[in-house]
Amino acid sequence: MPTHRRRLPILFTLIFVFTRFENALSADCTEKSFKTGTVCVCAIDYCDEIPALDVTMGQAALYTSSHSGARLHRDVVYATDSEPFGTLHLTIDSSKTYQTIQGFGSTFSDASGANLKSLPDKLADTILRQYFSDSGLNLQFGRVPIASNDFSTRVYSYNEIVDDFEMQNFNLTKEDLQWKIPYIQAAQKHNPNVKLFAAPWSAPGWLKSTKQMDGPGTLLGKAGDTYHKAYAKYFVRFLEEYSKNNLSFWGLSTQNQPTLGADKKNKVQSMAFTAETQRDFIKLDLGPALKASDVGKDLKVLIMDDNRGNLPKWADTVLKDKDAAGFVSGIAVHSYQDSEADKHLDETNKNHPDFFILGTEASEGSNSKDTAVEYGSWDRAEDYTSDILDDLNNWVVGWTERNLVLDAQGGPSWISDFADAPIISFPALAQFYKQPMFYAIAHFSHFIKPGAKRIDHSLNVIELEVESSAFLNPDGSKVIIMLNKGSLVATEHTVVVQDTADNRNHYQFKLPQRSIITLYIQTSNF
Repeated sequence: MPTHRRRLPILFTLIFVFTRFENALSADCTEKSFKTGTVCVCAIDYCDEIPALDVTMGQAALYTSSHSGARLHRDVVYATDSEPFGTLHLTIDSSKTYQTIQGFGSTFSDASGANLKSLPDKLADTILRQYFSDSGLNLQFGRVPIASNDFSTRVYSYNEIVDDFEMQNFNLTKEDLQWKIPYIQAAQKHNPNVKLFAAPWSAPGWLKSTKQMDGPGTLLGKAGDTYHKAYAKYFVRFLEEYSKNNLSFWGLSTQNQPTLGADKKNKVQSMAFTAETQRDFIKLDLGPALKASDVGKDLKVLIMDDNRGNLPKWADTVLKDKDAAGFVSGIAVHSYQDSEADKHLDETNKNHPDFFILGTEASEGSNSKDTAVEYGSWDRAEDYTSDILDDLNNWVVGWTERNLVLDAQGGPSWISDFADAPIISFPALAQFYKQPMFYAIAHFSHFIKPGAKRIDHSLNVIELEVESSAFLNPDGSKVIIMLNKGSLVATEHTVVVQDTADNRNHYQFKLPQRSIITLYIQTSNF
């Protein structure tokens, strides 16, 4: 893994440069305070927007969100050709590039669709605009569960007819027709380039060893047999039915969290694969079935779709088989149980540099010990920011939230597996709350464009409370994201950014205690 922190001498040349001290809520946020923090309230007639960049060459737009209440507060920082004072010096080098960023996303879960449908149409569309338009989060990915999962109101599959190996009775359900497809189509009106990728939580029960979707179990038989061929057809039929609704898919995961299906205590929809059985299913059944179909021949197949601690062994097992690897494009990872994520991701990229790594699921509040929905939680915004930085600094090309919108309980969920979400809906009030997590995602997704390259960056000191990353957009603009955490000692920093591509320009700004900043540097006039 390339290092992004190294020691450099601190220079103390003092020079005037535009800076800003943030200490108030962004004026555009209609704030509501709780004991746990502050949310921004949106209604039919109003919702705060991200301030426009509006900078020219030699200027940078600084966006700040903080524990004290700022939400993407914008200021302009002017370049100076002399190095000013700073307690932290960050150097970026765009001549050293790493992975290409594909984008950020969220999930069109049944729960998200149910909540959108419970709101007035105009307000539901506001949520989709906030997420998918280029004036909002500019999300590029949409994850679509194949049939039901824990964020459904019931357990269902697309074919309950036992031994229908040809999938002649395959049908989409009311959930697809009312909660998924309409809102995917509406999101595409805000961003026609949204890339959809699908993932199953379980095969129909009659194809499983336990004869039921919920709970643990494996696919019956072995790779290459009737059961595995039937399940491969199940995938193809899903793609065909969505195609009839003018929805095509960019990617497909073979199984959500396959290790969960081996947990005998697990009660949600799941199905176990080992790396070996997943490899063989792809090689003998799913891969050939997709390649033989019009809807699947160009699909990007993702393996694993599970916690990062399973790497690199899982990827090694699948991708060292050339026949299986020929059907695979990427490795899907979740953001749980990740204390050594950098090690696992770095080794995986080193072993398999031709396969991208995509973050496909992250959430807060789903641990049974946590409060599911915590209004205004800045801790969770910090967790998201730190998680995304950890991923991006270690070869991951994108990151995906678990749900677009949930209700005040953190659902609906048929099994009461409630969680937090960036947006919480209140249909009785015709309102929704934007959590700090929403703004944490925005600090990345709004500014880092698809096709951006992560670039080399370094801090002059090892500051355990500060995390950072830097990117070069296709248009030449540069993006720096920094997180100043408060887990140990809350400290404000004066940051000086120097670009090795233009040693004349330095940018000085404040990094408040417990804050997230994005510095967007414009390198040309358009």
